[in-house]
Amino acid sequence: MNPVNTQPYTLPPDAIWLITGCSSGIGQSLATLLASKPNQRLIATARNPSTLSYLPDTPNILKLALDHFGDAFHLDVVVNNAGYSLSGDTEAATEEEAHLEMETLFFGTARVTARALPIMRKEVGGRKGGVVFNISSLAGLCGFPGHAYYHAGKFAVEGWSESVAREVHPDWNVNICIVEPSGVKTNFDGHSKARIQAHPDYTGEDMPARQLEKYVNIGIKSGIGMMEPSAVAETLWSVASRGEKVPLRLPLGATCWKMAKARCEGFLRELDGVKEVSTFGEGG
Repeated sequence: MNPVNTQPYTLPPDAIWLITGCSSGIGQSLATLLASKPNQRLIATARNPSTLSYLPDTPNILKLALDHFGDAFHLDVVVNNAGYSLSGDTEAATEEEAHLEMETLFFGTARVTARALPIMRKEVGGRKGGVVFNISSLAGLCGFPGHAYYHAGKFAVEGWSESVAREVHPDWNVNICIVEPSGVKTNFDGHSKARIQAHPDYTGEDMPARQLEKYVNIGIKSGIGMMEPSAVAETLWSVASRGEKVPLRLPLGATCWKMAKARCEGFLRELDGVKEVSTFGEGG
């Protein structure tokens, strides 16, 4: 396969960042971090610009309600962070719920990235290239009961981002990084966490989704294994600014790293288990 992110990336001292979903969580923490760095320039977006009031009113910060921009300037870093979780019994999901989830998680990410690429690859003022951080999740690596459309959106982000990363020419210096956090301590508002209406056939305490809910709720309440949004923000800043190659995939948190490794090892065992069926007629 074509190699990706082949050259070390050097973040310009006055880099321009575009971040979606800055009203809370990772987006808010990263925007706050960048606001503390006087030479960095930030385009912060949110559904409601009033939620960006925590950012200072300075010439280096632009607050927007929509994820749109022109091509008269350069973008150095794009962080596709906007999204919300959709949980519940898949059989009960409406078409509107499913389509809105995919529109936000996948098509929003794809749309912003596609608009950013021609801006990044065009040399403006002596700078060319950049980094696109597409925020996926542990949910883009492993599937769990009760979150089918959330997983669908994140899996789509993973495959789409990898394909695009292999399309861009190495000379463009455009780097794609799929960020895969596990649990993050975020204060979800009403739109950032949605729930499908319960299905009567899935209410039993022995149903896999109900059992997972109990485990997740314990983890959320205790905070064990949950990362601070500020830690994620610091990591993204480090990856962009350290002057090294940008990884294609970036699992964040010990939980994600361990489960990703277990998923890969399990996949290898599954492959071995179906080898005779899969390679029929090829002599092994």
